[in-house]
Amino acid sequence: MAYCLDTSTLVGAWVRSYPADVFPGLWAKLEEMADGGDVISPEEVLNELEAKADDLYSWAKERSTMFVPLDGEQMQATNKVLAAFPRLVGELAERNRADPFVIALARVRSVTVVTEERGGTEKRPRIPLVCSHFGVPCIGTLEFIRANGLSF
Repeated sequence: MAYCLDTSTLVGAWVRSYPADVFPGLWAKLEEMADGGDVISPEEVLNELEAKADDLYSWAKERSTMFVPLDGEQMQATNKVLAAFPRLVGELAERNRADPFVIALARVRSVTVVTEERGGTEKRPRIPLVCSHFGVPCIGTLEFIRANGLSF
């Protein structure tokens, strides 16, 4: 199974839950999955990571094949996401501008979204709500770890 990672998954894992110095096996597995094309993210996620220019961004930049450039099919899917949920990138545009691209890439590639976001409402849509609307599978980081039989 293949997965599309949201920025929140990478940041949450790197900074809070599964830092590379404590869980190097997770990051090695992510590298392996990225090399095999089983873990992807839209380039917009890399752009969000670049804003901090920290160790996570350096790690991500070295895995450039993981980050899928925007193409016409993804752009059409992104436009559909934003047409249905225009508030997805509303007031928090700087923090979640990759969200519609994550959902669109997952739709186009028929893969599961991995995000740390939860819930959502029509007034304040979040990735899980939008994924549900479009029939895109969506799981959290811990579910991703379990689904791949990882243990540390």
